[in-house]
Amino acid sequence: MYICLCKAVTDHDIEAAVIGGASTMLEVQEALEVGTGCGSCAGAAQVVIDQTLARAASSTRNIDVSGLQLGALSKNDIAALVYAA
Repeated sequence: MYICLCKAVTDHDIEAAVIGGASTMLEVQEALEVGTGCGSCAGAAQVVIDQTLARAASSTRNIDVSGLQLGALSKNDIAALVYAA
């Protein structure tokens, strides 16, 4: 799913950046420019970062936390994603 329309960044792009070593929003922004346009996607991008880091940590403990957990998004983040769709 597209997280950032301004820069055409998907949740998979963000996950790949985190798996590739980025662990903060600033590092993901440097790699993908996500959240550097209008900025309305920053909250959703942070959720994807956090969830990817959590999945990576839980995989070492054999806990399944796969997929984007939309329940972690705020009402404004969901509205931004709905608008993007």
